[in-house]
Amino acid sequence: MSAAAATLEQVLGLLIDEESQLSRLFAFALEEQTALLESSFDRITAISAGMLEAANTIEALETERMDLLRTIGAEDLTIEELLPLADDLGVTGFAGARLRLSVRARELKDAQERNANLLVNAMKLRDRWANMLGGLASPTYGAQGQRTSRDGAGFVSRSA
Repeated sequence: MSAAAATLEQVLGLLIDEESQLSRLFAFALEEQTALLESSFDRITAISAGMLEAANTIEALETERMDLLRTIGAEDLTIEELLPLADDLGVTGFAGARLRLSVRARELKDAQERNANLLVNAMKLRDRWANMLGGLASPTYGAQGQRTSRDGAGFVSRSA
């Protein structure tokens, strides 16, 4: 086996490790959805720490992958562009790894978009309740930096 083939085998191993970390991030994102729906702030904090750790691991794997590719002069090639080179050198598995990475990245993106929507909607709901209970006109601030009060009746009728 040539040095380039051995290097590509190592790169393939790193891609498999990256896929594993993306799967881990996806699992965290699903857990985060549940924690957000339950308003479990301690759980959200723990999940965020786990996500940060997985993201740091992916970054380290990516740095190692680029260093390996640099040794064979292929640091500018995408995974798809590495496929013919790997095939020529007898290294199999790049096509499957590329496909799995793509699927995991798409799953993670979709889950994170759902989480972002949950957060935005929770903030809107919180502001709506605060405005209704406080009798405020809007979630904006006046000239002095204070929220403006509504002239009419708030949540509770004063005439009752």
